Amino acid sequence: MTKQHYHEPTRGVSAVDGTNKAKIERAALSLFAEAGVDGVSTKSIAQAAGVSEGLLYRYFKNKDTLARELMRAIHIRLTEMIVAASVRDEGLADQVSFIVRHYCEIADDDWTLFRYHILHLHHFPALSDAPAGEWPNSPHMAASILLQKAMERGEIAQNNSNILAAMALGIVLQPAQAKVLGAFGGPLSDHIVLFEEAVLAVLGLKG
Repeated sequence: MTKQHYHEPTRGVSAVDGTNKAKIERAALSLFAEAGVDGVSTKSIAQAAGVSEGLLYRYFKNKDTLARELMRAIHIRLTEMIVAASVRDEGLADQVSFIVRHYCEIADDDWTLFRYHILHLHHFPALSDAPAGEWPNSPHMAASILLQKAMERGEIAQNNSNILAAMALGIVLQPAQAKVLGAFGGPLSDHIVLFEEAVLAVLGLKG
């Protein structure tokens, strides 16, 4: 069972663990996940991190910049993970297994960050540095292109890859949201086999 890091006050998101920047990131992440970005002040973040508010502004222009950078970190990590799956040449079923397993492991490794991602992604419509429409600028786009390539290889029937990608990713993301809301506990990784079977069924593949 994957260890879940629920409270690590010096663990960084983009910063080196144990640094003042890491403390600020972790304090902000915990507060944002609980109260939302609008419900948190830079003063409260600095107090939770045990640093001065002035030091926070040395690292981040403002609260919104900090919030965006935290979201961007998990957004890019998930996108790059799906891109890594797309270059595996064992077929779509293997790629699905890779993505499901790593989605769960990423979530379990830093549940506070993933919880923040689940609850507040809709506040950040543009997180990638890539221009809109260029690949890959989101987990959804990376998954859509992966599925389009699988269609071109004849592994799955021709369909709307954008809709299929959203459906497939939702197999993991919707249970994660349910976990955030208290529907169940424990690591997402405990349910990898169930998630894989569901994604394969959505795509019309057999495990």
